[in-house]
Amino acid sequence: MTEHSEPNGEAAPDDIRQLPTYEEFASNLLESLDAAALLLEDVRHEYEPGIGERRFECTVRLPSPEPMSRYHVHVGFAWDALLTYLGAYGPGADCEAYHDDSEAADCPHQHLPPQALVEVEAEFILGDGGYELQELGELSTWVETAQRVLSKAFPGDDKPSVHVGLAALVNTVLVENFTAEHSWLIDFENQPELRGIGEQIQAALKIIPALADRLPI
Repeated sequence: MTEHSEPNGEAAPDDIRQLPTYEEFASNLLESLDAAALLLEDVRHEYEPGIGERRFECTVRLPSPEPMSRYHVHVGFAWDALLTYLGAYGPGADCEAYHDDSEAADCPHQHLPPQALVEVEAEFILGDGGYELQELGELSTWVETAQRVLSKAFPGDDKPSVHVGLAALVNTVLVENFTAEHSWLIDFENQPELRGIGEQIQAALKIIPALADRLPI
């Protein structure tokens, strides 16, 4: 990673780990998804000028010789203005926003690792919408089944949450969407390891089609 400089032109202290830029982090995430042999679609980089936030989004699928699979995952993360600033100028650079030059030199922020966090989010599409719900009791079975299947790709206690979207008509309740959501909290105290994200998404996509044999959607 290239060395970043402080706004005053001096190099940041060697004992403080540098934050990646947005471009570096997005590239590393894409590499982790590609390394897991996932197909990347609709890669987007958005910027909100009012608050200086950047947003990354993409869609991933398993490669298949068959027609495009309905099972896919939306992956994304938000990158706020402070992360952009620290990625460009290095940890402690934000002190200049609060101190003059003489005070900033002694600020503890200059000597501490950055406490920056990024949450990588994934939304798994588990089934098509449009199914007419017969009774509300079906939903608990759906959720339990989905959680049991997904637990094979997410061992331990950190498992995806399952969501069911409903639309109520006159005498009918339709299932509009059936999804699962999971996130990985990335901190920069140590070198972030993103490879595991691609591997977990791949593992989940391989087992999600088993839901088609157990649920009506």
